[in-house]
Amino acid sequence: MALSFVFVTCLWQQASAASSTESSIEPSIETSFESSKPNISRIITLSPHSAEMLFAIGQGDKIVGTTRFTDHPEQAKNIPVVGGYNGLNIEQIIALNPDVIISWRSGNPSRELNQLEDLGFTLIDSDAKTLAEVADVIRMLGKLTGATAQANQVADTYLTQLNAAKAKYQDAEKVTVFYQLWPNPLRTVAKGSWVQQYLDVCGAQNPFFDNPAEYPVISIESVLASAPQAIITTDEVGQTPSVDWQKWPMLPAVKNKAIIKLRADWVHRATPRSVLGVEQLCNALQQVREQLQP
Repeated sequence: MALSFVFVTCLWQQASAASSTESSIEPSIETSFESSKPNISRIITLSPHSAEMLFAIGQGDKIVGTTRFTDHPEQAKNIPVVGGYNGLNIEQIIALNPDVIISWRSGNPSRELNQLEDLGFTLIDSDAKTLAEVADVIRMLGKLTGATAQANQVADTYLTQLNAAKAKYQDAEKVTVFYQLWPNPLRTVAKGSWVQQYLDVCGAQNPFFDNPAEYPVISIESVLASAPQAIITTDEVGQTPSVDWQKWPMLPAVKNKAIIKLRADWVHRATPRSVLGVEQLCNALQQVREQLQP
């Protein structure tokens, strides 16, 4: 399996909507947990994004187990692996005796999550549905681990940067963009998808926005007919064979030399680094706008 393919797989399997407005994580989660287990020192994270968030607020040393593809920051690679998208090692999780398990309902096998709950483990979901909710999850993890001040600082900085990007590009001229989520089969994004939020912030016009599927499979012919001014790809590992868009030199994106490659872990994971993905995309599309100006 490709290094980060699991994240893209989970993206297009999510059925949740991803609006551009802020919403809050259920506040009863951390409150109910504090009343029963106030001292959190052993945490299992069942997603790369929750592990990254804990490291971001200075609590990574409390993680005793995590899942495959947890690779940021570097020290996260040394944490014992208890499974991945395709399954969890229940026996290993029991042996690690966590105080709490940070789950990911959109990416973890539901049967095994239910099994862990039946065994008496406390599971807390970390499934942010919007860019704004990333800050909510960070704050929740801070309250859970006693790192409220650090979490609030990280969340505030993240929201400040995100809101600055929204304000900067809210009136920007639209750029028609095709987002290549996966090349074979050719898959893109539509309304309600996680990635569409990045396009909305940066002033991109998605010709497949109204597709009934959030992550639809489409044909190359439909992309050519949409005449995108820019094509977005990522450095997601395992995307071969990729589409060689240079075969269609009259395609505006090819003529504009606007085949843009983003960092997959900045745009496909709900972490504080999501704002870096926003900035990378917005800056790239701004260069396209400037190039298109007469």
